[in-house]
Amino acid sequence: MAADWEEIRRLAADFQRAQFADTVQRLSERNCIEIIAKLVQEKKLDVVHTLDGKEYITPAQISREMRDELYVHGGRINIVDLQQIINVDLVHVENRAGDIAKSNKGCQLIQGQLIDKNYLDRLAEEVNDKLQEAGLISIPELCKNYDLPGDFLTEELSKRLGKLIQGDMDQYNRGVIFTPAFVARHKARIRGLFSAITRPTPVSSMIGAFGFQEHLLYSVLEEFVNTGRLKGTVVGGRQDKAVYIPDIYSKTQNAWVDSFLQQNGYLEFDSLARLGIPEPMSYIKIRFKSSKLLFLRAACVGQGLVDQVEASVEEAVNSATWVDIQPILPSCLSMEDVGILINQAMRSTNVQSSARLLGGTVVVSEKFISDCLSLFDDAMQHKAQKEFKNNPVFLVTEEDLKLASMVTESTAPSKKEKREAERRKKTTEGSGSVKGGGGGNAREIRIRKTKKKGRRDEDSDEETGAPHQNRSKQTEVPFMAVEEVVAVLEERVKDCPEEILSELAEHLVRPLTKTYQEVVRTVFMSSTSSPSGANKKRSMKDIQEEITNLYNNIRLFEKATKFFSDETQVHIAKHVLKTVCTDVTNILVNFLAADLMMSVENPSSITNEVRAKILGKLPEETKGPLMKLHNCLIGKTIEDFLTNIETSAEVCGFMVKKGDKKKERQALFLHRQALVEQLKETEDAALVLHLTSVLLFQASTHCMLHVPGRCVPQIIGTLMGRIPAEQHQLLSQYQSLVVKQLVSQSQGKKKDQEEGDAEDSEEVEAIRSQLMSLMPGVKDLVLSQKKTSVTEE
Repeated sequence: MAADWEEIRRLAADFQRAQFADTVQRLSERNCIEIIAKLVQEKKLDVVHTLDGKEYITPAQISREMRDELYVHGGRINIVDLQQIINVDLVHVENRAGDIAKSNKGCQLIQGQLIDKNYLDRLAEEVNDKLQEAGLISIPELCKNYDLPGDFLTEELSKRLGKLIQGDMDQYNRGVIFTPAFVARHKARIRGLFSAITRPTPVSSMIGAFGFQEHLLYSVLEEFVNTGRLKGTVVGGRQDKAVYIPDIYSKTQNAWVDSFLQQNGYLEFDSLARLGIPEPMSYIKIRFKSSKLLFLRAACVGQGLVDQVEASVEEAVNSATWVDIQPILPSCLSMEDVGILINQAMRSTNVQSSARLLGGTVVVSEKFISDCLSLFDDAMQHKAQKEFKNNPVFLVTEEDLKLASMVTESTAPSKKEKREAERRKKTTEGSGSVKGGGGGNAREIRIRKTKKKGRRDEDSDEETGAPHQNRSKQTEVPFMAVEEVVAVLEERVKDCPEEILSELAEHLVRPLTKTYQEVVRTVFMSSTSSPSGANKKRSMKDIQEEITNLYNNIRLFEKATKFFSDETQVHIAKHVLKTVCTDVTNILVNFLAADLMMSVENPSSITNEVRAKILGKLPEETKGPLMKLHNCLIGKTIEDFLTNIETSAEVCGFMVKKGDKKKERQALFLHRQALVEQLKETEDAALVLHLTSVLLFQASTHCMLHVPGRCVPQIIGTLMGRIPAEQHQLLSQYQSLVVKQLVSQSQGKKKDQEEGDAEDSEEVEAIRSQLMSLMPGVKDLVLSQKKTSVTEE
């Protein structure tokens, strides 16, 4: 032991001598820095130099200083502040802070801050003080005050509940901490408030009115309801739409619903919603599980009401009548719901095939509909016959024509009959009779050739039948309008409201139209197969004679136009084309329409539309010339028509001959006689002037004239110098009076009950008196002439 102390004294003496001895060699600051840098580079020394570069510090020293600063700052310090205090790079501070947080469980690195356990304990004590004072504290508020994350605070405070913090955290909302006294106080308020509620009340309104904490309120309310402390239910969960319904109200509500359903047989969803039932359909299904209810769009009906509807429907079907279901149904049901209910009743009674629903509420028996359809049978047959006679072109379809051609071919004469007819024909030709002469036979041969051409066209049409049928497809011919059907039903069907008749009429229009098509087809086929239908064409001789007479009359009319100016000639030509020329064209078209079963009894009834439709169905070789003739009718010259009429007549099998002088004289005589007879009978001043002017023109020029009334002044002007001056003066005077009468009549129509009516009427009466006094003299201008007679040879 003494030796050891001796050794210590010797070392101390050596150390003292070393301290007081003079330095033999000293290292400069630069050399020291280089030596340390070399050691650091070779990883033999672990040091960090400060930001100012004047000092070196070890990592352990950094950690030690960081712990000291954390303690000095009360357990919470920012890393940025540590970096400024320790004066080293921030990277080294962050690394050492992470190491401290890992090695020491009491320290945590939160958002760039070192926080130790002591700081959190002090924070919990502060929170507890605030909590005891307020009774309630929220985590978000603490996050704002302490600048810490919510999750971190929630976790740390939860660890200290019941220890440093005397309170509880809401299990549904972990962002709220409250004291038992606060909970007890709220429970008492909630218990008293909800015990006094007698009607459905939104929970959200209670929160706003009394300042309850939302999640705490729902928790306490559910606890009271589950334990039976509050007699009621919460509907809607923990949402803004949650409603508290007390049992007293539910009992009253259920009693009202049961009573209403029992008395009325239905429940309206909107009514239940107004009672405070949020989901009426689900409520009814749960409330009336055992009841048989029919659910509609906006209501549900009981079995009693369904039975009434089924009984009414069944009775209507069995009695072959109709029934309106609307009176026995609740007025609140929509048309959609009514339709669903009636269809369900029809399915249940299995009458869907024997009844129909009209207007949404009226059930009509099929037998009743059939009886109504039968009311139109006679009218349908009559109208079909009438329409077929007047306008067959609008009734006959391509199918009817094909069917008729088949019938015609089936009724064609046999070979034996043809041979007999040929023998009789040769006998007639050899007899030399006037009726069976060459001219008539030539026409017959021409007609027969035309028929063969038509037959070839029919064959070609059969080859391309389908496309042609598509092009010629025709719309259905209507039978009656809805208003006409309603009028018939009102007359024949008794004790039926007008609304139901209107619905029934709209339903009947389509089947009536369809049946009418069948009736028209039947009438057409019957007329085709009957002898009168097969020989529908008029005799060739009569048509030939009529066409020839009209043709010659047109030529004579055209000749008379040469006495007038060009403008007047155009007016006369248009009038002749519109009247006489149209009649000739209609005769030819009606003759060809007989082959198509479309001819009418009176050719003059054929309009431009009907004529164009018939021409559209003719073969091309016949259609072309007649279409040109048809287009000439809207022209301005008669010459074009005369040129085309010959070609068109030849295509139809007729030969148009120009009349000789004798025929012309006969035509002039007949035309004059007809006009004279008309002049004798008429008392109309304007017509007397017209006929007298035309007759005087014919007497002076020996030319027939066919003009409109607007050309009478031009005729009178032409007569100047052709008749005596006193006659022309009388005619001119009469013309001026007629013009005055026409003008006064037109003005009288415009002036109804105005001043001066008496004077106007006196003037009109004076003009009429003058006309009546002059009328016999005007007629005598023609009637007093010597009548010439032309005898036929």
